[in-house]
Parts: sequence; structure tokens; C-alpha cells
Amino acid sequence: MNSRNRVKALLSTIEVSKLTVNEIKEAKSFFKSRGYKLKNTDWHTFYKSMNGEFHKDYIPLGLFKTKISPKLNESTQWPALLDKNIIYRIFRDFELPKRVVQNINGFYYINDKPVNINEAINEIDKNGKQLIIKPSIDSGGGKKVVAFKVTGHTTSYKNLSIEELLKVYKKDFIVQEFLEQSDTMGKLNPSSLNTLRVISYLNDDGVNIISTTARVGGLNSHTDNYSSGGLLCGVDDDGKIKTKGYSKKGEALDHTFFGAELMGYVVPNYNLVVDMVKSMHVRLPYFKLVSWDIAINKDNKPVLVEYNTYNQGLEVQIVTGPLFGKFTDEILAKALE
Repeated sequence: MNSRNRVKALLSTIEVSKLTVNEIKEAKSFFKSRGYKLKNTDWHTFYKSMNGEFHKDYIPLGLFKTKISPKLNESTQWPALLDKNIIYRIFRDFELPKRVVQNINGFYYINDKPVNINEAINEIDKNGKQLIIKPSIDSGGGKKVVAFKVTGHTTSYKNLSIEELLKVYKKDFIVQEFLEQSDTMGKLNPSSLNTLRVISYLNDDGVNIISTTARVGGLNSHTDNYSSGGLLCGVDDDGKIKTKGYSKKGEALDHTFFGAELMGYVVPNYNLVVDMVKSMHVRLPYFKLVSWDIAINKDNKPVLVEYNTYNQGLEVQIVTGPLFGKFTDEILAKALE
């Protein structure tokens, strides 16, 4: 679905707040002065409809995908570095979810050692903990992310055997232990791993944190994804949730679906999250703009769940405001030169 069709589909599901004539003029004038012709203001309408705020410098998805992302992030590096299995090599000295079995291009691995499928099945069978299986390539939006346990060689997912479950995923997937999250983060919604989406920008001055968003799962959901019924909340520089929670349906909520109050909720050790992201981003100089998904474990330490350089979600603008903040002119200049 292209950018225009996508925003029209989104607008059809919410109560629309139309832009004023002056707002339309202001948005088009802003982008025109930066060298880009804004053909329509549908995305500005969407964000205003969601949060009640107009900003001339909201970044439309079409501009991001066609101009900004290809210019800031080297597309030739995407295929090799999009595989979520690769984080265990690039970021091996950072906190990561415990891996059980990996499948890379059809080959099975346990702790980087090649194994056959029977050894992989035995490793899963003897684990005894709640596990997660997900594609390692293109699993955005929680797609095909399944939580399961094994009892008597049978998984809790549709009563499939371990071998049958692995065959569903065919190749390029990972089985991990379900991450035990911080008690503080779990109080937002205990059924899901509630994470932070941290967007960082690498320029000549180093790594800059553009924004942080808390992502909280829906009631009884195993994933935190906004697209799957979760909530987005803005997080300030001190790690406090500063906005209401916004759902895909356009709801603005003071509490999570589990009943936890949002405003003022403090993310544990947020300073460590910032330090971790800055240390990791310098290892990916091919990508100047990265969206990181960070969890907080039971010891209140940040854990890298995954990172995104291609399909980076712009819905964070609902709670953070314009995507690039004070770096808007600098990034647009690079993208539109």
C-alpha cells in the first residue's frame, strides 16, 4: 500500500479534524522553502486528528520513504543487516534476549554452532520456559511473533509438535526465551513485553537521541505493537511518560488497557537506555537514522530487542510531534540536496 492510500485508510477509521486554510498553506510553504513540493496535507491531517496538534513540519510517510530514508541509510546494506539474527554478532557485548535456536538461510545454530534439526528440536524441548518464535527478516508489526511453551514434545501453539512449528517458519527465524521484564514496565501491561522505541540520528557531532516512545501492549496481548492494538506514549528526557496513550483507533487514554496510570510513569534507568543506544549506533555508520526497540529486564537493565533501518514507523509523531525536532532542517537539507 502506497503512502497516499495508507493515510486515506487510516483517516477512514478515525474522527477527522480538518486543517484550516492557513494550516494547509503553512505546511506547503514550509516544505517548498526546503526544496520539496508537498502535493497534499493528508498526513498533517492525520496527526492533527490523532492528537489535536498542528505542526507544519510533520514528516509525511511518502517523503520519508522516497527521499529521506534512502539518502540517510544506505539501501545496499539493508538486505544483509536486516536479519535479526545478526544482532547477536554485531552487539554480542550488549544485553540481548537469550537465544535458544537460530535459523539462518535454512541452517540451524545453537550459540553460533551449526546443528541439525534434531539437535535444534531437542534444545527447544528441554528448555522448559516460555519461548518466542519469530521471523528474523521482516517481522515488523509483530507479524508471526508467537509465544509458546513445550509440554511432552508438543507446543502450546495450536498443539503443533516442535518440528511442525519450525516447518511453519521454514527458514530465517529465531527462537528466544521470553524476556522477563522489569516489574515497573510489567505493571503497564503484564502480558506483553512493553518496550521503548528510541530513534537516534548519527551526524558529525555523534549520536543524537531524536525521540523516545513507550509502547504498551493491549490487554492479554503478547506484543507491544501499536498496529496490533497497543498504545504509544511520549517519553521525556528524564524517562518520564509525558503524554496520554494513543491507540490506532484514535483513543487518547490516561491509563493502559490493564489500568495503569500513564502520565508521570518513570522508565527505570532511562539514562542507561540512552547510553546503550549511543554506543550501539556508532557500530552502524551505514545508517544515520535508526529506530531501536529496547526492553528493560528484571534487573532493570536495558536489553536490545531489535533495530529498524528500513520500515521505521512514523506513527511516533502522534506523541513526539514532528519526527526530527530540532534536526528537521539539517536532515531535510541532506535528503533534498
